[in-house]
Amino acid sequence: MSSQLRDLPLRGILIYVVNTICFSVISLLVKELSIQFSISELLLVRFFCTFLGMALLIQFKGGFPLLRTRKALDLAIRTASGMIAIALSFVAFSGALLADATALVFSAPLFTLLLSIPVLSERINRPKIFAVVTGFLGVLLITRPGFNSVSPALYAALGSAIFFSIVTVWLRRLNQTVHPLAISFYYNLTGTLVFFLWSWSSGWSEAWSEIHGMLLLLGLIGVVHHVMLSYSFRFAEASLLAPFDYLSLPLALVFGYWFWNEFPDWLSLVGSTIILFSGMMLMLQHWNLDLKKKIGEESTSSHE
Repeated sequence: MSSQLRDLPLRGILIYVVNTICFSVISLLVKELSIQFSISELLLVRFFCTFLGMALLIQFKGGFPLLRTRKALDLAIRTASGMIAIALSFVAFSGALLADATALVFSAPLFTLLLSIPVLSERINRPKIFAVVTGFLGVLLITRPGFNSVSPALYAALGSAIFFSIVTVWLRRLNQTVHPLAISFYYNLTGTLVFFLWSWSSGWSEAWSEIHGMLLLLGLIGVVHHVMLSYSFRFAEASLLAPFDYLSLPLALVFGYWFWNEFPDWLSLVGSTIILFSGMMLMLQHWNLDLKKKIGEESTSSHE
């Protein structure tokens, strides 16, 4: 029994690594498919396929009673923020260097920390302040505001990071009272409806006349990514899994160079490294707090 318990975090890590690889492949597919399809059409495929997957999963997990909630406003904020975040990330992946866009999207933990102060009443210490300031220096090195040579799509990546941070904070509020499958169901249903209407009103691409294998692959990997992300947290804590997010940075570098002969300049590479460093600093702070809490709980129980 004890060996099985020890295997659970490893299982969670493996599932989360698959999730991270899926994210990187999605960014690659978006960049390639955006030549033939509009961003709204790619978003429609991603949301519709994931919605179907979630609907089937809900049927196996207890049916539609899971969808009952009294947190309509919080769900609306999470859903709208998530839709904007993923839409902006697709714009960034399609128009900027893959490595630069990925690095900026993964600056989200910096914004999450700042947002959690007023929304969740969390405290911030000096090491966290240093990590945030350092991280924003990395953001500035990649975006270089005021310089015309930088792709405007990078600002979409930065906007995506901001909205992903809103999603993270609101998920912390919702997960205490709303079933995760319900959150995902409403999110993907709304995304399907919104991006169908958007695509329909702006006109469908001519590429729809053929069955496109890469488009189907985008939908399938989107489902796998969503399911892997949800199930990884059943086997391991978020603080243990978070560092594996940053596997996306070297993967984006490899994919960008391999498929499009992209390679960021030295300022962007330094900026990406700084963002990675600041993200790891925030995670170390989180680990230290978790360790102190566990030590405190153990000492309290031993005295009892």
